[in-house]
Amino acid sequence: GRTFPEQLQDSVWTDWVGRLGREGGSPSLGLQVTGPLAGFQVDQRVLQDLLSEKLPRLMAHLGQHHVDLSLITFNWFLVVFADSLISNILLQVWDAFLYEGTKVLFRYALAIFKYNEKEILRLQNGLEIYQYLRFFTKTISNSRKLMNIAFNDMNPFRMKQLRQLRIIHRERLEAELQELEQLKAEYLERRTSQGRAVPEACASEDEGEGEGEA
Repeated sequence: GRTFPEQLQDSVWTDWVGRLGREGGSPSLGLQVTGPLAGFQVDQRVLQDLLSEKLPRLMAHLGQHHVDLSLITFNWFLVVFADSLISNILLQVWDAFLYEGTKVLFRYALAIFKYNEKEILRLQNGLEIYQYLRFFTKTISNSRKLMNIAFNDMNPFRMKQLRQLRIIHRERLEAELQELEQLKAEYLERRTSQGRAVPEACASEDEGEGEGEA
C-alpha cells in the first residue's frame, strides 16, 4: 500500500488542480494555450511580478546576474513544494494550501526568498547563485519565522491582485504563442514552396539533357 505522505501528496495535487481551475490559473488553461502546464507558466510570470514588488532589491540583484528563477520555482508549484521543504514545514504549507488555496503557494514562495535574501545578496556570481538556489530551501528550519514572513511581512496580498495578474499574463502568453504559431506556419510554407521548386528545376534540367541527346 501507499504511505500516508504519498496519499497526502496525491490529495494535495488533486486539490491543487481543482483550485487552479476555480481561481483562474489552471491546467485547463493549457487546453486553450500550450498544454497542461500552461497555468503553471502563467503563475511563474505572476510570481516574478510579485517578487519585483515585494523584494525589489533581491530581484535587481538576480537580474544583474541573469538568474532565471523559474528554473527553480516552477517545480515548487508543480509539486506543491513536495521535494523542497523539510517535512514538518511542508505539512504546514500543505495544510495552509488546503485551507486557503493557491495564494498560499505564492505567499510561501515569496517568504522563502525573503527568509534567505541576505545570503543570496552576498553571492556575486550567477553560477554560485544557481548552485545555492538548488538546495537553499532545505536550510530553512524555523517554521514559525517562515510562516510569519508569509502571512505578515508579505501583506498586503489580495486574491483580487492575483487574479488580475493571472489575466494579464495569460493574455500575454496567448499572444506570444499565437505569434510563434504564425511564424511557424510562415516557415513551413516557405519550406513547402522551396521543396516544390527544387524538383521542378531538376526535372527541367533532365528534360533539357534528353532533348540535347535526341
